[in-house]
Amino acid sequence: MRLHASSSASRRVVAAVCAAAVALCGSGCALTTPSRAEVRPESVEPQVSSSALVEDGVLTVALNTSSAPQAMLAQDGTVTGYAADVARELGERLGLPVAFVDSASVSALADGEADIFLGASPSASDDEVETVGSYLEDASALFCHKDRAEAVSAASLAGATVAVQGSSAAADALNSAGISVNQEDCSNVNECFEALAEGRVDYVACNAAAGAYLARAYAGVRIAGTLDAPSTLQVSVRASSPELAEAVVEAFDSVSADGTLDSVRTFWFGALPGSLSGTLVSGVELKSAQQEEDGSEAGQDASAGAEGESDDAVEGAIDHDINSFQG
Repeated sequence: MRLHASSSASRRVVAAVCAAAVALCGSGCALTTPSRAEVRPESVEPQVSSSALVEDGVLTVALNTSSAPQAMLAQDGTVTGYAADVARELGERLGLPVAFVDSASVSALADGEADIFLGASPSASDDEVETVGSYLEDASALFCHKDRAEAVSAASLAGATVAVQGSSAAADALNSAGISVNQEDCSNVNECFEALAEGRVDYVACNAAAGAYLARAYAGVRIAGTLDAPSTLQVSVRASSPELAEAVVEAFDSVSADGTLDSVRTFWFGALPGSLSGTLVSGVELKSAQQEEDGSEAGQDASAGAEGESDDAVEGAIDHDINSFQG
């Protein structure tokens, strides 16, 4: 299913205040800033020929629209979310409008349904799919109130009450960490943050990206640390089109180098670090790959999913509009 894409300019507001202008205007002059509709990106000539694209003159992007807050459908049917905005930035650098295809798997590239896919793991690269680069690091994480000043460690967590969605990747990570905590099971991650806001729990355990997204709705909430090794979400491109692959690599390098990727991530996730390296809660020992392979069959079944699907897909009910957040 092809989905309508709105311009990334809709989320940009350019506000410039010039001291000289203020001095000239004096108290009787009102300064205004352009509306979002008036902010337009500079025009860029198409960097990819139509023959290299699935659809002439359009960059077709596959992503999972049920993997909020990476991608989700707005009430008007447009695709919104962090990954969607990253795709639009790439489209602008390539001089191409963006169309979205709903897909949970990188196979959309090999099947000729899309030019790029957002959300695959690094291992998705093969003869048909080329990994361009990582646009997000993610992990299971703990969130708490900022006034909890002490450093979070496995020892300090002992006896704490933690809200977590049952049967989620975060619940598995919390249990694997070997920390003795009181768990309050919630039906979704939204309820976890409500419990934190109401003072019924000390921490929330959830997907780091989902938690950072929701934390913006609650004043004074911060990420306290991660509970497992970070995973990366990749931009992938069809390897069968060298021209397309080269152009997408160049566009991604551009948005990464000039700070655009950091700005988009901050817009959606606030203070979530670009790198989660070094954020592991002190005292938590990560399981080795062999230990994970030796885990229970039930645990393996719970973690199984479609290729390219991120962990936050199992944490439900994230349906807020980031623009409504007051935190």
